[in-house]
Amino acid sequence: MLLDEHDSEDVLVITGAPTSTETFREALGGELPGAATPYVTSPVVHATDVLSQTDDRVILSDALRRELLYRFLADYEWETEYLQRASAQPSFIEDVDAVMGTISWQTVTPDETPELRDITAALEAFHEWLAKHGHMERGDLISEALEALTGSARDDVVDFDAVLAVEFEEFFPLDRAYLDALAGNCDLVCVAEENASVRRTWVEPGPVTDYVSFSESRRGASGTPPTRPAATAAYFADETVPADPETGSVSVLATDSSDEQLTEIANEIEELVEQPDWNYDDVAVATKQSGSTVTDTIEALERAGLPTESTTVTGFGDDPAIRELLAAVRHLAADDDDEVPDHGPELDPERLDRVSEVDGLEDAIRWWATDSGLKERIAERAAPLDARSQFGNVRRAFRMAEFLEGTAFLDATWESFEEMLERAHEYAPQQNQTSATDLDGGVRVDHLQAIKNESFCAVFLVNLVDSEYPGDPFLTRLFPTERVASMPDYPGVTDVDAGDVAATFSTKSTASSRPFARYHTEHARRRLAIGAGAATEHLYCCLYEYEDTALEERAQASRFLTAAYEDLPWVTEADESYIRSEQAAEDYLLSRVDDALADVCRTNSQDVTVSLDEVEAELGEIQDLLEQSGARGEELRKALRARVEFATGEVRR
Repeated sequence: MLLDEHDSEDVLVITGAPTSTETFREALGGELPGAATPYVTSPVVHATDVLSQTDDRVILSDALRRELLYRFLADYEWETEYLQRASAQPSFIEDVDAVMGTISWQTVTPDETPELRDITAALEAFHEWLAKHGHMERGDLISEALEALTGSARDDVVDFDAVLAVEFEEFFPLDRAYLDALAGNCDLVCVAEENASVRRTWVEPGPVTDYVSFSESRRGASGTPPTRPAATAAYFADETVPADPETGSVSVLATDSSDEQLTEIANEIEELVEQPDWNYDDVAVATKQSGSTVTDTIEALERAGLPTESTTVTGFGDDPAIRELLAAVRHLAADDDDEVPDHGPELDPERLDRVSEVDGLEDAIRWWATDSGLKERIAERAAPLDARSQFGNVRRAFRMAEFLEGTAFLDATWESFEEMLERAHEYAPQQNQTSATDLDGGVRVDHLQAIKNESFCAVFLVNLVDSEYPGDPFLTRLFPTERVASMPDYPGVTDVDAGDVAATFSTKSTASSRPFARYHTEHARRRLAIGAGAATEHLYCCLYEYEDTALEERAQASRFLTAAYEDLPWVTEADESYIRSEQAAEDYLLSRVDDALADVCRTNSQDVTVSLDEVEAELGEIQDLLEQSGARGEELRKALRARVEFATGEVRR
């Protein structure tokens, strides 16, 4: 409709989150000829473009910003006694960083809680320190660009006549202020989806329409869900029970343990991609939380032989190329009196001596990577998708060295570079990127919020147990949850009443009388709706029966899944699948040996009869199969032999 009155280059489309930009660009491309597709961006990306034209400060990457914050806070003197005591804990800087990031992105100013005022003062001091040295963090982008839009530079950066804001339900207060300034006197159309906000409602209750007013508004007609996954998403979102679409499937995939859950998911994915026209990138595996939960899932799938991709984690922490690079830097940073670590990859001491003679950190580490053949080894040992990721991580390490050399207030030494690289490697599983990464070719593994508005033929929702969905309300590790719940100025939803809960969510999933607990319970349910809505053909609700504890406590299925199982007739248990993945085959192979040995041992203590001929025949078939499997079969043969020797007591731990 906008293109009826404006040329495509005069229309700006802006999405609620960076991860949605490419998805909506592709959706537009399917509807419009290439030349008629307007420019699609997000607030933070557009703000970056504005500042690149109006500000000469360097915008720090997430890794570099975290490194500078760590060094800034190392000697910072806190005012409040609570933070003074907390600062002695190893995870303090990481925990306070998360709170600072939330404050920075929202531009809120806590004024009641002393500890939050103390953190805000530290954040402002950090921003002043960065500005003094010509740097800026991403959390400052929108607020700084907003000042540029409201100043004399506006005409230099605004060259459109109409703005379409999609995913408007996810616009933070600062995003809305930016959009208002950006649109100015242009035509502005905002499209929001009801019962779908997860990003904004984490920090602000109620529908977004409660905070803005328009000269005209209308409600779009909602069609009947076309597939069973879509109908299940609608059920999670607003508790309605639609008619059975009779298209697609929703399966409950249950296993004994969380590890077996991921193994079964890998096996099921292999079965799916054996179908014609299916690829690994048609499948997504979604977790509730980001960070280490995502990386653990990635590692499990890759051990099973599946290629993976993610838009929110970099893989920097478990990259063999980075581990090798880090080992070299440790040697170069060690003094003569220091003990060089005796673990890690073998390194050529003569080559390291030559590296130490090269001027400059970046040139030296680049020379070492080239001369040691790191690039060739990456290409030889990794699949194409993994190799590209490893090359990207190595480039990030090079940029860190370049940053140290180009930053006057940091020591450009091997010791300083080692500290920086060690920290980036250590915290990589816990940290996420704030912008999307363009990857393709593998199973998508991300948290639920990151796959919102995307489409996959099959989606696996993992850990659908009650301890996870809804789980306990959790906002930060810096303060106890009960303390956070009593902070009216915390940058998140804490001080809510029953009216806020009812205004934000139409579902009622818990009998708790506390609005705070009810709010976050409904928020967890809505996340499931977002994940279910990303599946077009198959939705898998995955859970396990026993917690990974010494007592093997029984895990309760999520109350949301239990209700769906009762109310939606198309939610059924998954069929037992055949062995498809390499990991599943290995597990089955080793378990057969264990079972056979256990059966034989039971004959001595129980009145049972075991046919040794059958056991011998089965093990003989396994041996024949391994003989035909080359080097991989020989590795498994050794594992089986060790298993038998251990079970019979010939070897001990």
